[in-house]
Amino acid sequence: MLIVTAGHIDHGKTTLVRALTGTDTDRLPQEKERGISIDLGFAYWQPEGGGLVGFVDVPGHERYVRNMLAGLSGADFALLVVAADDGVMPQTSEHLRMLDLMGLRRGVAVLTKCDRVDAARLEAVRQDVDSLLAKTGRAGSPILPVSSVTGRGIANLKQALSDAACDPQRPGGAARFAIDRCFTISGAGTVVTGTLLAGSLAQGDQLILSPSGLPIRVRGLQCAGLPAESAHARARCAVNLAGAAVGQIHRGDWLVDPELHAPTVRIEARVTVEADRKTPLRHGTALRLYLGADEIPARMLSRRQMPIAPGESAVVAMALDHSTIVVSGDRFVLRDASGVSLIGGGRIVDPYPPSRFRREDGREAIIAALELHDPRASLEALLASDGAEIDCRWFARSFGLSSAEAQTLFAQAGASMLGKARPVVLSPRRLASLEEEVLGLLARWHHERPEAGGMSARDIGKALTTRLSAGTLAAILRGLADGQRLEFAGPLLRMPGHQRSFSPAETILWAALCDWLENGPPRTVTSAELAEQLRESERSTRTMLLRRRIAGDLWAIDESRFMLPAHVAMLAASAGLLAQRHASGFSAAHFRNATGIGRNHVIRLLEFFDRIGASQRRGEIRVMREGWQELVGEAAPWLAGEA
Repeated sequence: MLIVTAGHIDHGKTTLVRALTGTDTDRLPQEKERGISIDLGFAYWQPEGGGLVGFVDVPGHERYVRNMLAGLSGADFALLVVAADDGVMPQTSEHLRMLDLMGLRRGVAVLTKCDRVDAARLEAVRQDVDSLLAKTGRAGSPILPVSSVTGRGIANLKQALSDAACDPQRPGGAARFAIDRCFTISGAGTVVTGTLLAGSLAQGDQLILSPSGLPIRVRGLQCAGLPAESAHARARCAVNLAGAAVGQIHRGDWLVDPELHAPTVRIEARVTVEADRKTPLRHGTALRLYLGADEIPARMLSRRQMPIAPGESAVVAMALDHSTIVVSGDRFVLRDASGVSLIGGGRIVDPYPPSRFRREDGREAIIAALELHDPRASLEALLASDGAEIDCRWFARSFGLSSAEAQTLFAQAGASMLGKARPVVLSPRRLASLEEEVLGLLARWHHERPEAGGMSARDIGKALTTRLSAGTLAAILRGLADGQRLEFAGPLLRMPGHQRSFSPAETILWAALCDWLENGPPRTVTSAELAEQLRESERSTRTMLLRRRIAGDLWAIDESRFMLPAHVAMLAASAGLLAQRHASGFSAAHFRNATGIGRNHVIRLLEFFDRIGASQRRGEIRVMREGWQELVGEAAPWLAGEA
């Protein structure tokens, strides 16, 4: 169990921890000299017959509230310390409110320095503390008088802590370690201390220092000051790192499993404003967000710019000054931009929300599901909602799950998984509904346009009542084709058995075109070029090309140029290969050098890929979109030169 102290400065928190554990948690020379705690201190106690209990001693001075908040993450239990001679003081109340905001409901209140007061004073302070607790989630908590000097009440407190001590609930998920200190030890190198909030750590583990993205390796571990081979969630640890220098690590950084390294600068959260705040929390207000061991300048972005009244709560977005790692359900505290006044706090809803508030696409249902703050319950709610797809990677990262844990949840929920590059899951009921909608669209299309070969995937996506990602739509179409419920006809899709009719002359022209182009390098053709090659009239060749495009046998690269689907697939595969080789994007020159195609034709082809949704232009470079293989078909890349 991990216990955190709380309370006003000079109310005896450090002395109390020393009386319980025998350890002085003030380690800094300034702390010894001034007689006050400045930073976090740590101690451990082994109750007779019980498990190890760790203590995090926090500073009580308002100037060091950031350090105090850094010590709350991962704690299971709190000691609210009130000096019997001083009674309830400003930091007593504020620390108690912050414990409440962080969800720390288990604990006891301790009246220290009871050797300095008489019985009447002790009872008066006890009543004040009881009244204060009654306004929070800690109402009815035990209130125990002690003296760290005479030892009075220490045995009773130890017994209460021993009775409360239990094996803490160990969250599953991928490893997530909040760093609160970093230093160098001669002969060992870089060491960080912090709390392992989820997952486990072991010697040799490969992790990511986030948000910087630096790969590191765990060289060694200590728990409770002793060497350890592994550590589990809710443990205080010291971790010896390989791959990072002290100057590269800061309080508030994270050590995470590589699967969780997805820093965010925008979050969506439910914020509760303190009831005694005099003014509402307004859209655009500058804040300081205390999350994990970090302090992050942020700005509130509320829906429809509506303020949050004191004592009320609402789901809002927050734009962060720098990126961090968060998980749905993480608790936080908010203070004003100066860090002086407590504004409120809340819980993370969506670590990766859309860039703008949306009413469409079932966003409200998504928020309601995420606010259950339980992966299984949230997944069931999302699958039951009208939303069409759940991004598997987004879901796993939002709840801090490993891939294996997420896959297990999906399987237990009976979800259908679709897509390769960005897999998504949806309910079987929703999948069946989408499949029937696709087939209905195709049937109506054939009825209204019998001369057409079918619909393109892009047109189907636009006509659906629910917006789908390209990869999800492609997977649905591929599944229907595999089940022989529809079929691909080049770039088009059609119902099985849909017949297209061509005149004998058109059939002859088409066969001649295929003989001319199929065995050569990928190239476009115009009606004029085809007429000259086959010695036919340009009018007849153009009519045939247009009818074959409508039928799905040709792609129209632009208004006058056409290409066989097999050649389009080969050149798209070339672009896909370039995208793998150039992570930031490939240029027209890269594509020209790889394929040997002239620059004018290269530009036409790349603009065509942009237009059909296979690629996306970003300035002078391009990247391939998700699902481009399903859009154009799979083929070996055409490489005439070296990329």
